[in-house]
Amino acid sequence: MHMKRMKNTLSLLLALTLLAFMGAGCATQSSKPAGETSLKPVRLGIVPLPHYAHIWIAKKNGYIEEELARAGYKLDWQPFNLGPVVSEAFAAGHLDVGVMGDFPAFIGRSAGTDYQIVSIASTAPEALAVVVRMDAGISSIADLKGKKVGTTRGAYGTKLLSLLLDKNGMTMDDIRFVNLSMDDLAVALVRGDVDAGVMWDPLLTRMEDAGEISIIANGTGVYQGTAVVVAATKFITENQKAVEALKTAFARGSQFIRDNPDEAIRLLNEDLKIPPEQLKKILRKFNYDGAITDSLVAELKDTEKFLRETGLIKNPVDMEVFLRK
Repeated sequence: MHMKRMKNTLSLLLALTLLAFMGAGCATQSSKPAGETSLKPVRLGIVPLPHYAHIWIAKKNGYIEEELARAGYKLDWQPFNLGPVVSEAFAAGHLDVGVMGDFPAFIGRSAGTDYQIVSIASTAPEALAVVVRMDAGISSIADLKGKKVGTTRGAYGTKLLSLLLDKNGMTMDDIRFVNLSMDDLAVALVRGDVDAGVMWDPLLTRMEDAGEISIIANGTGVYQGTAVVVAATKFITENQKAVEALKTAFARGSQFIRDNPDEAIRLLNEDLKIPPEQLKKILRKFNYDGAITDSLVAELKDTEKFLRETGLIKNPVDMEVFLRK
C-alpha cells in the first residue's frame, strides 16, 4: 500500500513536471510571434524609378525595417509599376506612406485625398529636359515656334515646357502640343511624328546614349522636378515616430549611395532594371537629401498655381496645410 502510494506520488510529480515543461515551451514558442504582432505595420507604396533610389537602397539594406522596429513598427512594402497607382491606392485608403511626383501629389490632394507632404524624396532638374530629333534642325526653345512638341499632359514636363516657352516670349499656343505617354513619345521622336518633346529619366538618358535625341534645355535654374514623400494625415497624427523613423532610414539610403555608388548600382539593378552605366549617369543628377528649403516651398506654391491656372486641379491646395514641416 505504501509502495503504491509512492508510485502514485511519483507519477503525479512527473506529470506536473511535464506540464510545467510544456507550458514553458509554449510560452517560449509564443513569445516571438507575440513580439512580432505587437509591431504596427506601415504600408509604404513605391515605384521602381531612380527618383526613389535611396528608398530602394534603404529597403535592400534593411534600414527601413531596422528604424521602424526601433520605433515599434514593421514595414508593409508595396511596390507599384506606375506612379498614378500610388495616388489611387492612397485614395482607396490602402497606404499610409508613399512617394510620387509633385503633380500627382497636388492632383490627389485637390481631389480630396487626405495626405500631406512629410519630406522631399528627390530633386533633379537635369533629369527632365526638352529634347529634339537629331536631324530636326532645332537648337533652342525659340526654334519650337509652330513645331509639334509632345509630352504627357498633366505630368511635370508640361510645367517645364510652359516655363521655358515663357522665358522665350511664347506660350503653349505658339506650338502644336501633342499629348503622348513616354513610350509613345520615344517612338514618335524616332519616326519624326513630332519635332520635339519633354521627357525625363530613365528614358532621357537611354535615348541620349543611343544617339536618338539631342537635349536643347533642361530644368536647371528653371524647375527642380520635385518628387515628394506623402503620408496620410491621420497616420501622421497618430504615428509621428514612424514618420521620423522612415526619414532616418531614407537618409541612410541616400548616404549609402554617396559612399558606395558602385555597390548601390548593383543593388538597384534588380528592381530598377536600368543598365549600370546609364544608371550611374542618372544617379548623379539626383539630390536625395530630403530637405524642405525655402526655394522648394516657393516652387511647390508655383506648381499649385500652375495646376489651377491650367485646369489640372479644380480645388485650390493650401500649402500651409499640405506641407507638413
